[in-house]
Amino acid sequence: MAYVITELCIRDGACAEVCPVECIVPGPEGDPEWGISYFIDPDTCIECGACAPECPSDAIFPEDEVPEQYRHAIAKNRAFYTEGPGYSARK
Repeated sequence: MAYVITELCIRDGACAEVCPVECIVPGPEGDPEWGISYFIDPDTCIECGACAPECPSDAIFPEDEVPEQYRHAIAKNRAFYTEGPGYSARK
């Protein structure tokens, strides 16, 4: 299972810097729906976990360990890559 970034994200970017497969990208800055967070491509994530300890706001969790109050982030993260700005960038 991939890692997921929740809305605790403060857009620090340290997670993206350490990702060995470069599957973490920021949402478009200023976009009210997508611009508040970074997103992890669930199809590219190799589950190495390098991103989680780098996150200053503890916003990153393995998918099966996302706390209940943030579980909606799983679908939002996937939607970023299937219908949101991340989808159009992958085409």
